[in-house]
Amino acid sequence: MTTFSQDDTYNIHLCLQGNTDAFEPLVRRYQNAAFAVAMGFLRDRTDAEDVVQDAFVAAYCKLSQLKDPAIFGSWLHRIVVNRCKEWSRRKRASRLVRVDPHAEHIRDEYPLAAQNHQDYIESLELWDEVERLPEHYRQVVNLYYYTGFSLKEIAAFLDIPESTARGRLYQSRIRLKNALSPQEQETIAMSQIDVTEDVQDVVCKIAREDFEETIDMGDVENIVLYCGVNTELEIKQADGDQVEIEGSKIALGLTEEEAQSNLSALHISHDQVDNYLETGPHEGALFLGISSPNGSENVAHTAPISEHWKSDLMNDRVRWDNVGGVRPVDVFPELQHEVHAFLPLQKPIEHSLGKSLSVTIHASDVRSIEMPRSALSENVERIFSAVRTDPERVFGYATYCHLSISVPENVTISVFRAGPINVEGLNGSLVTYDCRSCQINGVTKDVYLLNSDFTEIQRIGGRVFQRTYGYGGGGTSLDHGMLRRYPYQVEGKMESIKGGVDIDIGCIELDVRDVSGDVSIYNRYGKTRLYQPDHNRNGKCRLRTVSGEIKLVLDKTVAESASLVTHSLCGVVKYEEVKDVMSLAAWSNNVCWMSLGTTYDYGNTDFTVITESGTVEFEVTKNGKHH
Repeated sequence: MTTFSQDDTYNIHLCLQGNTDAFEPLVRRYQNAAFAVAMGFLRDRTDAEDVVQDAFVAAYCKLSQLKDPAIFGSWLHRIVVNRCKEWSRRKRASRLVRVDPHAEHIRDEYPLAAQNHQDYIESLELWDEVERLPEHYRQVVNLYYYTGFSLKEIAAFLDIPESTARGRLYQSRIRLKNALSPQEQETIAMSQIDVTEDVQDVVCKIAREDFEETIDMGDVENIVLYCGVNTELEIKQADGDQVEIEGSKIALGLTEEEAQSNLSALHISHDQVDNYLETGPHEGALFLGISSPNGSENVAHTAPISEHWKSDLMNDRVRWDNVGGVRPVDVFPELQHEVHAFLPLQKPIEHSLGKSLSVTIHASDVRSIEMPRSALSENVERIFSAVRTDPERVFGYATYCHLSISVPENVTISVFRAGPINVEGLNGSLVTYDCRSCQINGVTKDVYLLNSDFTEIQRIGGRVFQRTYGYGGGGTSLDHGMLRRYPYQVEGKMESIKGGVDIDIGCIELDVRDVSGDVSIYNRYGKTRLYQPDHNRNGKCRLRTVSGEIKLVLDKTVAESASLVTHSLCGVVKYEEVKDVMSLAAWSNNVCWMSLGTTYDYGNTDFTVITESGTVEFEVTKNGKHH
């Protein structure tokens, strides 16, 4: 009798040889385990099913990146967790305490399960208790009752020792006071899912080509990676002194033949250049958006890479692109001086674009795809970045690339137009241009983000420098005689930065913790929260906004010894939290502005907070807890 790992290895081997049917047993085996994990995060059946399908398609696309096929289950588990986090950020959905048994999709699809669920919820309110379990306990409980996996199989899926899985289940039962009854187990079993057909239908329309290459860098210290197609990127530290590139080129088509044809347009090129600013990336065609004039068919906007790539350096699109023949700077002249071009570049950035190893992911011609809305599931839309979606049709990219690049020590890597980006443990510097969803953990030197957003930045040995001049993205609605713009704020968390931060951005929901060195944050219209646990950080802190919100959180020891001043034109300063800890005796105002602080030496304070019309709030903690 074969084990799970032996079966998985065999099926993955067949998939990599081009047998898409071999992926179906993997979906059947792990779909309810993935569903249990997704339910633990999202608390909503429909969302969980969508995430599960998305995760399986992503796993298929990245299958060549799985070094050990025997651990497919735990690898899939990490993908599901990451997709759940992305889904939560995207939908900003409130976490439900319990499933509503009267919801239409549950009542219609699972009438008996819904009734049983309602009966025992009303009598025991068991799921309220399950939801209150710590996440690592809840995962084991959900897996145990949703999948029928043994404790050994659960441990393998979660990549933990079997004794740990057994202990978590035991402790969970103690916290729940009693285990699920047979009737309750049957209810859950009736709520299991089957997404096999949906996933396989998608997989059969994907063409994939895996690649792997090792490149000698010679005497260059810089790598420049330009992504001319939609690219998901991982950056890691190489063990030696060579660059290692591996990944998958992927294309979507209405048929397998069309997918293969689209795949043939993708290329990966590399060479050494003496000055990247002069040569630029390898030639290809860029997909820059679409139009459908007068309700006609969607048309892709394209441009040669050579004619477009420097606009990412100049950062001139915000000011000079026009809508309806009018430029933003014509309507809002302040953009002319508020949004500065990146050139001339700072010296470290300019140097990183000099003598370099140039790597380009490019397409000989743009391959777009249009299909009926019903023919494309949401997970593939997300993976392949559908640019336009309406009730009847979808239009967008037909090509995609997943790339992993390992770089030697003390190298600066610059990345154009990638996303999402995951950086893990880099002994060097990182520069990004027009990238999205950067997750950066462990960079020994500096990080520069130019028109690039991030979800998380941790453990940076140098400084973090960011310039992003979008005003929240989002869109507009015109309804009931009202025109409304509804921008969203990208969420970014930053922690343990040793070299200080210098941030100038349009609109972000920013959470910064534990920064050494100078701190300068100008978040024009977003929310900024800064937590400083220590005072001896060898630097000054300056927070500024136009009409956003600023919250400065200080440990009690810092609040008692630090100097602070806040200035405002016509905003609000809430100081109730600190008035008993900090001596806010310096207060002044005139016809233009007002100031409040611990000293009248406004030019030499530890913390300076400035707002034009926003809200400033302070909080005091003791050992990280609210004081």
